[in-house]
Amino acid sequence: MSGLRDRLNRLRGTPEPAAPRNEPPAPVQSERPALPQGFGAIGVGLEENEAGPFLLRRIAYPLPYRHGKHELGELLARAGSLLPIAERQNGSSGPIDPYRLLFLDTETTGLGVGTGNVPFMVGFGYYAGNAFIVEQALIRHPGEERAMLTYLLDRMKDKTHIVSYNGRTFDWPVLANRFILNGWRKSGQSPGHLDFLHPSRALWRKTLPSCRLGTVEEARLGVRREDDVPGSLAPTLYFQFLSDGNPEHLHGVYAHNEKDILTLASLAVHFGRLLDGEGDEEAILESEELFRTAAWLEQHGLTEVAERLFERLAEREEAGEAGWSLPLAARYKKAGRFERALPLWRKFAETAEGAAAPAVEAHIELAMHYEHRDKQLLTALTYAERALELAVRRGILARDKVKRDAERAALQHRIARLRDKVSRERK
Repeated sequence: MSGLRDRLNRLRGTPEPAAPRNEPPAPVQSERPALPQGFGAIGVGLEENEAGPFLLRRIAYPLPYRHGKHELGELLARAGSLLPIAERQNGSSGPIDPYRLLFLDTETTGLGVGTGNVPFMVGFGYYAGNAFIVEQALIRHPGEERAMLTYLLDRMKDKTHIVSYNGRTFDWPVLANRFILNGWRKSGQSPGHLDFLHPSRALWRKTLPSCRLGTVEEARLGVRREDDVPGSLAPTLYFQFLSDGNPEHLHGVYAHNEKDILTLASLAVHFGRLLDGEGDEEAILESEELFRTAAWLEQHGLTEVAERLFERLAEREEAGEAGWSLPLAARYKKAGRFERALPLWRKFAETAEGAAAPAVEAHIELAMHYEHRDKQLLTALTYAERALELAVRRGILARDKVKRDAERAALQHRIARLRDKVSRERK
């Protein structure tokens, strides 16, 4: 039967089966499917390492490159000036080398820092040679996360500080959780942080509508974004991509993340200029911001620059109406410069007289000053009595009864003591 089959196969032209050989089969060559065109359109390619594949986009910005009002290459000379920020945030810090900074911003599936929040895109920037490089790693499914994190760790190995905006409390804890879930354990020293949310709040929380990065960059860096996708929409757009595989859903997310990283570098230049004493002081029109800038510089050791700003501030006409005038007066009082503190207290007290809910702090400071320093007891008594009248007027609107009663009792005690002193002085 087998001979008949062989003859029929020869007549049909069917090749005879090869004799069995004691060799392993040849490997099957599998080709990865090409990425959808929507990825290539924005420069996204497939990257692979020992942990597997993921997607990577890389953009190089040759220096000089300007983002907003700052040229990013300027940080190469100013990075060392950021040391006071690093020391305040980390307790201690080594020198700041611009080539060892990693500018980090993540896009995640949620808002918390728990294990259920997955960073689906990790964007980071760094200086290399005469360029600023932005890289954006993306995962298409959970199986690619380890490869993305492996790539990030490789980029971090020579970096000393992570530059972020709220990264200390959000981006880095999220990533730390993902490292642990992927089998890594902490070894060695964690990177230092330069989290610019904190200095931004110190300078602008009273003068800007918010301290969101988008608000800060537009108001203080001159960055204007057109057709920007809000970061809050990033998870929704990512889930749309997972649903239908269309990369165009992510184009706006890539652009938003890229601009965030560039803004971090521009903000680093901005704070570096301030700490170098080269900030554009004349551009600070609002007295509240001028005060907060001076106070921030003083906290970071730039006392001479801070003093110059404080002096300008004390000469402004609106001192009596502003919340910063009392802290500034307190600063002068602590330094023993009462000739500077007294005009501020007087202006503030004058303004308080006409307020619906008047503050009495300036009156009390003046009462103490004239009682204990200038020994003008009648003047001190006048300010103390007026402070009590204002406290009674304010008390009608006050909700905190305990605090209101304590304030009145303290003023009544002060008035009684001053009246007794005046009486004894006249005898």
